[in-house]
Amino acid sequence: MAANENGHQPEEMRDVFGKMLVQLGAEYPNMVMLDADLNTSSKAVYFKNAYPDRFVQVGIAEQNMFGMAAGLALMGFIPFPSTFAVFASRRALDQIAISICYPALNVKIPGSYVGVTTSRAGASHNSIEDIAIMRAMPNMRVADPGDNADLRAIMRAAMETEGPVYFRVTRYTLPDLFDESHKFEWGKGHVIRPGTDVTLFGTGLMSYKCLQAADLLAGDGISAEVVHMGSIKPLDRELVARSVGKTGCAVAAENASIVGGFGAAIAEVLGEVCPAPLFRIGVRDQWVDSGGVNDLLNHHKMQPEHIAEAAIQSIRLKKEKVVY
Repeated sequence: MAANENGHQPEEMRDVFGKMLVQLGAEYPNMVMLDADLNTSSKAVYFKNAYPDRFVQVGIAEQNMFGMAAGLALMGFIPFPSTFAVFASRRALDQIAISICYPALNVKIPGSYVGVTTSRAGASHNSIEDIAIMRAMPNMRVADPGDNADLRAIMRAAMETEGPVYFRVTRYTLPDLFDESHKFEWGKGHVIRPGTDVTLFGTGLMSYKCLQAADLLAGDGISAEVVHMGSIKPLDRELVARSVGKTGCAVAAENASIVGGFGAAIAEVLGEVCPAPLFRIGVRDQWVDSGGVNDLLNHHKMQPEHIAEAAIQSIRLKKEKVVY
């Protein structure tokens, strides 16, 4: 990843995650880390090295790990049970649902290696359904950071928020969207580029791709508003309705399955309060096989040109007032 115009070289997000764990650990002495034998991959190893007495290696026993996290939360600790997103959302879902979400315990769940950027790990590890699963859990908050500053702000907000939180950590280096003064609020989105003809809603790494798509559309004389939604649940319903009320149509883009995911959350709002054409960009109803990151993004039609094409289709439906 090339440096931005300020000469800053962004770090890979998982390294920022690990370093932020250390910073929060210094501020919260009751913070503990549980690991399912993946700390060198997730970069929870930073916390392990800084606070070995607050790091518990559970091993490849995710269900047990989340049960332990629930018990620690009941004792006043703030546990971070850390594993890949596929194992949190699939293998340990019952423990998360009943032991953590049902009693609304103060557990923070980082899901590592999310979406197609997990790349060559294949269908077993490319987590595409975690947004849909986690946002369906009552009492659970869900976030997908758009850059490193957003991740840091989300992690801080998670510590300051009582109750269960799930946030995604992609194995990728994302360009900067925000500066270090960035603040994250649950249920609040950010207009990162104003526009009038179509709204491009992004979350996670797809927000930057929405910005790139907006540049492509501008070349055709189309003004696209780009909205980053780091907070998926709760969602900024007011901003969704206000933006689409202005532009009249939308595209939603996510590094995840469109089935029940972020785009589905946008569709729910539009269907209830602001009916308008919406196209969803993301993994359609299929598994993600092994491949290079760009190969997978191309295969699943998740690149800026695909977002721009969807925007043009959405604008066409708006103009034709098509009703099916």
